[in-house]
Amino acid sequence: MLNIKISLVTSSGILLASKPEAVDDTRQILATGLMTALISFSKEVHHRELQSISYHDRTVSFVRVHEFVLILETIDEEATLSEQKLGQLLQQLKECTEPILEGVDPNIITEGEAAIILDKCLQGVQLLHYSITEQPLKMSESAYFTLFHTDKGWEIKDKVGSGSFIPTIALMLDTLKANEKCINGLKGILTHIPEEKSTTYTVIDTDGKTSRVGILKISRELDLVLFRLFTMMDRMLSVMSEDKEILSMERILNTLKDIDDPGNRLSRINLEDLSPSFLVRTVGRNLDKAIYSAVIGEPIFIVGDKPTVKLVIDSMSIFTQHLQTSVNLWISADDFSQNGKCDLSARMCGMSTEIYNALLSSETIKETDVCINLVNSRVTGAKSSHHFKKLFDTIKKLSIAEIVTKIALDLEKLVALSLDMTSISLVDEVKGKQKLKEISSQSGYSSTFIKKALEMAVRRNPLLDYLL
Repeated sequence: MLNIKISLVTSSGILLASKPEAVDDTRQILATGLMTALISFSKEVHHRELQSISYHDRTVSFVRVHEFVLILETIDEEATLSEQKLGQLLQQLKECTEPILEGVDPNIITEGEAAIILDKCLQGVQLLHYSITEQPLKMSESAYFTLFHTDKGWEIKDKVGSGSFIPTIALMLDTLKANEKCINGLKGILTHIPEEKSTTYTVIDTDGKTSRVGILKISRELDLVLFRLFTMMDRMLSVMSEDKEILSMERILNTLKDIDDPGNRLSRINLEDLSPSFLVRTVGRNLDKAIYSAVIGEPIFIVGDKPTVKLVIDSMSIFTQHLQTSVNLWISADDFSQNGKCDLSARMCGMSTEIYNALLSSETIKETDVCINLVNSRVTGAKSSHHFKKLFDTIKKLSIAEIVTKIALDLEKLVALSLDMTSISLVDEVKGKQKLKEISSQSGYSSTFIKKALEMAVRRNPLLDYLL
């Protein structure tokens, strides 16, 4: 079990605030003073910032933000926090706190103001507790049962687990005929349940008349993580479906709960290597078409020389912070087999002009597929994302950290709206169309933003396909 403590101190070592508050203030002041002295020693003697200290069951990390230092102490009683996860957490913390602490004078700030700033910092880290959890779905509530579909209605049997969400999900599956739409293999869908203030991931295994149903009920605090992990969970269900062994629903759910969260791809890229102006210059016209596919999660083919392709793929990851995006940085001639087929399952694939033309000739890909052609600075694709292109244009001269944060905030809004729309599956089609109008009118977003959210909602809950 992982516990976290965060402190805000001045560069000179004065403790301003801690969360949670220290029981022994004197001990805490001495500890932070010692830590700050170590930072100063490292900088003066070794000419580099001290980033972290590990001992026994804990790691103390340091993040310098303007005239302050954030000290993050992670205490892991069961396992060591991976270096990758810790790096993601510290980068996230720095990005979120820089705007808050900019221009703040450490000499005149009060303890109360520091405490408020620290609260904002914790909020800005986007739910700190799940950002560093290796298996974020581990603590989700599970239930499973058998659902019988008849002309007279539905009936639940062999129920394991409790909760008002069980009949709610059963009614949804029967009302929208999931037993007819989900035949052949394990299927997974997301559904937000407003009354429960949670989102469910429902696994369906049906022959059309009898359905095995498993449910993971997950707190809304994990909505962003669940949304991002959906493709991984979907892929895992496909693998289990191909297995000849008939797995129990309990085992299926436990396998899903054990998924390790690798974080989004951008969290593994050095932001200093990204250049928005490079993206604009290199991609050229119709960047909005590429942005649309990146945001939705559709495949994008990037054609050009290998080094430039990599930089473009990395930069496009700014628009996929809400997704688990698979990447094939480069399809070489060796990957391209004699029959003209190669692995194009990744969401972003880089290749040379020769390989691209060969794939077109073999009709493995089509001219209408989304492609960023760096040779002629042209982007093909039928749909555009005017919202995110406009946002990108207004902020592209800011620092890369600010750009990433601002785009992330709008992606979060898109995810929240999309998951809200999945709740429409809890009613029949007539009421569903009316509820969509209500959600759309109350959201205050543009029609294109709403349409994009709906498309993403249907991808995660195909029972809503009648709304497209």
